[in-house]
Amino acid sequence: MRQEIDEIDNEVLNLLGKRMNISENIGQYKKDNNISILQPSRWNEILEAAVAKGATRDLSESFISAFLKAVHQESINRQEAIM
Repeated sequence: MRQEIDEIDNEVLNLLGKRMNISENIGQYKKDNNISILQPSRWNEILEAAVAKGATRDLSESFISAFLKAVHQESINRQEAIM
């Protein structure tokens, strides 16, 4: 079971890496088009949808919120580096 968890953790990290690459591409697009990094309405949509999806998987709202806030902050940090 530990090996299975290690494999899943590796998959999660690979997906997060891909997500950050896309965030950097979005950051470049925002820079080229003079768009603000933070899009509050988009963030609220993402968070609400994720909390709802997490609930169907028995994941608490506090866990989903903390996890996504950390991921979102990393995306912001990468986009700020591009700006």
